[in-house]
Amino acid sequence: MEVERPKKIQHREADKNEEDKISDLSDCVLIHILSFLNTKEAVQTCILSKRWINLWKKLSTLTLSTSDFKTNENLEKFASQLLSLRDHSTALSDLRLCANHLAIASPFQKTIEYAVSHNVKHLLFNLAAIEHFPSCFFSCLTLTTLNLSAYNIFFNFGRTIIFPDFFNLPELTTLSLRYFTFCGTNDGCVEPFSAFNKLNTLIIDRCEVFGAKKYLRISSAKLVNLTIHMYGCDSKKYSKTSFGIELYYAPSLHAFAFTGGECIQELSGSESVLSSIKHLNIHLPYCWNLRENSLILLNWLVQLANIESLIISSKTLKVLSYYPDLLKVKFDSFYNLKTLKIKMDGPHGPSSIPQGMLDFLLQNSPSAKVDFINLFIRPVASVNKAVGC
Repeated sequence: MEVERPKKIQHREADKNEEDKISDLSDCVLIHILSFLNTKEAVQTCILSKRWINLWKKLSTLTLSTSDFKTNENLEKFASQLLSLRDHSTALSDLRLCANHLAIASPFQKTIEYAVSHNVKHLLFNLAAIEHFPSCFFSCLTLTTLNLSAYNIFFNFGRTIIFPDFFNLPELTTLSLRYFTFCGTNDGCVEPFSAFNKLNTLIIDRCEVFGAKKYLRISSAKLVNLTIHMYGCDSKKYSKTSFGIELYYAPSLHAFAFTGGECIQELSGSESVLSSIKHLNIHLPYCWNLRENSLILLNWLVQLANIESLIISSKTLKVLSYYPDLLKVKFDSFYNLKTLKIKMDGPHGPSSIPQGMLDFLLQNSPSAKVDFINLFIRPVASVNKAVGC
C-alpha cells in the first residue's frame, strides 16, 4: 500500500542512547493504542520502524471518513488496499464510517460487505444515504450495536432519509438513530422496532414521523433503556416533530430519558409498560405554549406514577408551574420515589425553582432524597426534604 507521510507525526532522528519504550510494548497494547486513531493515521505508523510495519493489519476497529481523503476515488482505493492487506484471521469487531458531505455510500460499499462477511459486531455510520448500502448490511446476523446518523437531515436541502422497515438483525441489542424519518404502514401505524427481538437500548435523536396517525409506537419485548432527544429540531418542521409517543409493548422498560424541543410530545401506553418505568430523566430546554405544554407534562408525571428516581431540570419545573392552580392539584403519583435530582439551568441555584414545586413533587414521598445538580457553581449539592421551596 502506498502510504503518505503523516502530517501529525514529526519524524526526528532518535538519540542513540534513547530507549524506545513504546516499541517495547506488546503487540496487543500497541494495537489498542492504534485503535484510537482513524485508520488512515494507523496505517501511516508503518513508516516508524520495522516494529510497526504490520501492526495496523491486526486492527479490529476500522474508522474511515471522507474528510481524510481528497476524493471519493482516493478513499475507495485506500479501502480496497486496506482490506486486501489486513490480517484476515483478525476479527473485525468495529466499523465506523463517516461521510462529511453529500456523498452517497458508494465509497464504503466493499468495506461494509467485508465487515459483514467478517462477523462485525458494532457499526457506526454517519452518512447522507442508506438506500445504497449493500443488501447484506440489512441482514447482518452478528451485529449487536448499530449507530446510524443521517447526515444533516434538516439542512440537506430538505432531504428526507427514511428508516428502512426490512432490517433483519437478530442479535441487535443497541440501536441509535439520528435525523431519520419513520413512515407508517398502510394502517397508519409507525412501529419500526418490533422486529428487533433482543433490543435492550434505543436512542432516538431528532427524528420525524410521517403517517396518518401522528405517533411513534415503541414495541420491543426486551427494551430496558429508552432515550428520545428532540431539542434542535427545525421549528419549520414542527408538524413532523410534534408526533406522540406510544409505549405499546415494552414490558422490560426500566429507564426513560427525554429531552424536548419546542414542545413536549404526548405520551400514551399500556398501564403495564408505564408502571414498569422506574427511572425518568426529563428536560425541556426551550418550550413555547407554556400552559398547553404544562398540561402534557403533568399527564406524563401522572402516568409514570411508579418511578423510583426522577431527574428533572429547573426549566422543566418552570413549564410545569404554568399549569393553572397546580399546587391545589391532588397528585396521586410518586409514592415510590426515592431520589429527586434537579438540574439547574441557570446560575441562581435552588432559589430559581418556582415556589412550591418541590413540595408538589414530594407530597407522596416526603423522605425522598433531593439533589441539586448545579452546572454553573458546583457539581452536586445534597439536601433533605426539609427544603421548602
